[in-house]
Amino acid sequence: MALRNLLLRFAFGGFLAVVSFLVARRKLPKPVAAWTDQQFDRILFGVYGASHFLLFFTAFFVLHQKPWTDIIAFYVPQAHSVMHGLVPYRDFDSSYAPLNPYIDALVLRLHDSALSILAFQILCDLLSVPFWTRFLRRYMNEATVRKAALLYLVQPLVFYEICIDGKNQGLISLLLGISFWAVARREILSGFSVSLTWILVKILPIMFVPALFIGARKRIRWMMAAAVPSLIVYGAFVLKGADVTEGLRKEGNMITPQNLPYLFGALTGFDLPKIVLSLLSLAVIAVVLVITIRAQLVAKSDAAKLWKMGLGVLLILFAVLLMNKKSDTSYLGMCFFLLCGFIAFESDGGRKSTTWLYVLLSILALPIASFWYWPLKQPMGPQLHTLCRAGDRLAWSMLLMQTLLAVSYLGLAFKILRSVRQDAFESVEESGARLVRGSAS
Repeated sequence: MALRNLLLRFAFGGFLAVVSFLVARRKLPKPVAAWTDQQFDRILFGVYGASHFLLFFTAFFVLHQKPWTDIIAFYVPQAHSVMHGLVPYRDFDSSYAPLNPYIDALVLRLHDSALSILAFQILCDLLSVPFWTRFLRRYMNEATVRKAALLYLVQPLVFYEICIDGKNQGLISLLLGISFWAVARREILSGFSVSLTWILVKILPIMFVPALFIGARKRIRWMMAAAVPSLIVYGAFVLKGADVTEGLRKEGNMITPQNLPYLFGALTGFDLPKIVLSLLSLAVIAVVLVITIRAQLVAKSDAAKLWKMGLGVLLILFAVLLMNKKSDTSYLGMCFFLLCGFIAFESDGGRKSTTWLYVLLSILALPIASFWYWPLKQPMGPQLHTLCRAGDRLAWSMLLMQTLLAVSYLGLAFKILRSVRQDAFESVEESGARLVRGSAS
């Protein structure tokens, strides 16, 4: 099963990466460009839902693949635990948000099968699409928004991680999509929705708070809407005797590939001291936050502010993926629509190198973690270095994949940084930006 899964990931990722390249480099087909916004939205929603549920049905009911990864190891057992009256952090270990097992338990009460959670995540991801498209329309022209939507439709990581692996990024994408759509319009809804990401799923999206906070018009109201539900829920678990910091500590102790610390260990044969790594990570993230916040503050038009906010979120995400010793390409699924918007924007501007970096990421993002689990059996960086010195071809393949993934991360991060630092006062013609002046519907 592990071999079949790995081969499927390589084949699926490679094929859709080629399709993504064609979508990015070519103009919209005339019939697609001629549709009204409502027609496009309805057709996109239908095709997206049909294609994702078709993959789900084919994998599990035609090919009889069994659910695995996190859904079997964590989601289902933790949901069963709370169904028996146990409390997360107090009665069993969990690295997820306090109400995450309860959400899964509600789904399992409808039908007690791991496939129910998979279907739920597909539905959440599907429902997120209208919110993301409406957010992009507030600062991009319609042709670029539609190209971004088509890129998202054929994105292999989102396709496979949601439909086959059932990653909980589907629910995060929906909640973030609502928050972004509502920001600078409905501050209470925006703040409340983003707070649900670390109440219902995992703590990770809290990294986006600075960008969203600056993007809000009524910032105190937005912050209150985000803080009050968090204090209520986490406070309730503290009163039950649960250690709500357990999940954060567990995540902090984990080490995975797909980041610069791992690549450093694989290349040199030794790991950086924890204190050095922590200081470097904090320094990089702090610099990124300063740059993104400043860019948002100096932007003048509403469209420019939203553009900078979206870019800032992507830049923060790439900084964390690169510097954190525990990272995973699946984290991109939280707001992959924003990255598709940036790629569409760059492609329309004739920047070919950005498209190639995106294609490289699309090829590697899906199989790289599986390749580390099997056949390599999860070697740490120094262990991979030793295997490479011994002439292990699989280890050399993994080192090459890790290097190319880092190149794609760094390349896209610098492209985004360039756009973030562009003068918000530049005209559309001078900057090449196709920002929509003012807000769209």
